[in-house]
Amino acid sequence: MNRQFISQQITGELIDKLKNDPKDFSSFLQNQNDGIIIYVLEKLGKLENGYSKEPLQNLLNHSNENIRALSIKNLAKIQDINLLPTFIKYASIDESTIVRREAVSAIGRLRNEKAIPALINFLKDKDPKVIMQAIRGLLVFSSNSNVKNELKKLLNHPNELIREVINKEINGVQYQSKSQQKHDEFPEFLKNTVVHGDVQEIIKYVPDESVHLTFTSPPYYNARDYSIYQSYDEYLNFLERVFKQVHRVTKEGRFLVLNTSPIIIPRISRQHASKRYPIPYDIHPLLIKMGWEFIDDIVWVKPEASVKNRNAGFLQHRKPLAYKPNAVT
Repeated sequence: MNRQFISQQITGELIDKLKNDPKDFSSFLQNQNDGIIIYVLEKLGKLENGYSKEPLQNLLNHSNENIRALSIKNLAKIQDINLLPTFIKYASIDESTIVRREAVSAIGRLRNEKAIPALINFLKDKDPKVIMQAIRGLLVFSSNSNVKNELKKLLNHPNELIREVINKEINGVQYQSKSQQKHDEFPEFLKNTVVHGDVQEIIKYVPDESVHLTFTSPPYYNARDYSIYQSYDEYLNFLERVFKQVHRVTKEGRFLVLNTSPIIIPRISRQHASKRYPIPYDIHPLLIKMGWEFIDDIVWVKPEASVKNRNAGFLQHRKPLAYKPNAVT
């Protein structure tokens, strides 16, 4: 059902009236479809009393995981420590990650020391999202020696995001700049400067953390005459060396834009196959390993230069393995 239509039928005044009348609220929820129930749960707002507790608890076994999750989220607003067993139950037994994550979040939002044992127990969960919510809840009690010791156990957790959060919160790891310049400053000699030379040699003269943005379109392996490499591994090793240096000269929080694409090396004869190299996918793990953080990918669509009718053969003989689809590059 259209949300705009629902908003015309279910007004803010009606929602305020329902949440303060448990009987009417329960009756209303029993007679609505999932879309309306979700809309009402999203619009409940502050719950300054416990009037809505029973109607919301009745939804915890609903077949729709979003309704269960929103019910728990709203129950957490009441901040009733008596709901702790309920939150623990659904964080433990529900099959939905969304619901379990919301339930652990609700435990943390109680901000009550009685919830500490449950939150510590969820640090052992298999779902990283559940663990992250448990960490978030325990950080309120980080001065507690027992809590701090339990969090330290996660310093070597397999999940990289958990390790990063714990390292920062426990050890206070923060980025320390090597540059003496302000973040918006850069060496004057780099201003409006064009340099002709081998990037591997020239970049050595660029100081650490002096560049805000690098946009580069590196050689496409041996697809163009301006670069010849003995092997694909040699090509990737070259790019790795260069981008390590680019990382060195880039200011914290600034960007590298890499323009590249897969390339194809033509076959040497009809008895052999051409070879396609997935350059972006092979460069990506190298960039991540050296410290870059992936932000986004942008597809450069160039329809005027792309093949228009690669599937013409299929139109003739209907053999799907005999053609390649039109490429979007």
